Amino acid sequence: MLPAPLWSAQVAAHDHTHTVTITGELDLHGADALRLLLIAELDTGDLSTVIADLADVTFLDSAALGALIRAYQHADDTGRQFLVRNPSRPVQRILEITGVNDILNPPADIKE
Repeated sequence: MLPAPLWSAQVAAHDHTHTVTITGELDLHGADALRLLLIAELDTGDLSTVIADLADVTFLDSAALGALIRAYQHADDTGRQFLVRNPSRPVQRILEITGVNDILNPPADIKE
């Protein structure tokens, strides 16, 4: 039996944007659930944008990073937008080291 994910999420809807505020540790055990949550939000009705607010994420491993990238790819494939906003310092470092920061977390004046 796998341990319970060490993260939680709350979704707030505003017009055509859903913000998924995530708290905790994003690792291998929760990566698939994270991917499914983000893709489900992207597939919601007339939604145009999903924002993952990662201000309260304390840990992000490669599996969770893959879930974020898959959500971005799904958004791109379906004509929607997926953005990461407010990454905590450890998450920001991972995004920068892996070279995906400019894709997932572009400056607000460019993508929004």
